[in-house]
Amino acid sequence: MASKAEAKLRAGELLKVTPIGVALEEPVSTRLGEAYDEVYARLQVLGLAIWASSAEMPDEITPHFVALMAHNKMDALGTSAARYQRILIKVGDNGEKAIDNIRELVYQTFVDESEPEDY
Repeated sequence: MASKAEAKLRAGELLKVTPIGVALEEPVSTRLGEAYDEVYARLQVLGLAIWASSAEMPDEITPHFVALMAHNKMDALGTSAARYQRILIKVGDNGEKAIDNIRELVYQTFVDESEPEDY
């Protein structure tokens, strides 16, 4: 489970604006906090935010959510062309690929493969 602070740190690492394991500087932390709120609001409108905004998000959703955060702030934080392309591959145009991945995780249907018992 990832908290908002952990998601911000992972997005900063993905964007290469901070080295792995190093705390975010204040202007970057603020921007990534905005990105978290923007992505959460977008997922909430789509009915995909299955956790409270102040709670930790499910582990399965975290990589897709973090990629969307990075996508939202690529231009504002000055991302290199190669990194820009790698993030676009992860999230797709306008983030649709990452949202589809989150949707699939949220709406996974349980399939009971056991044999039914006749009572």
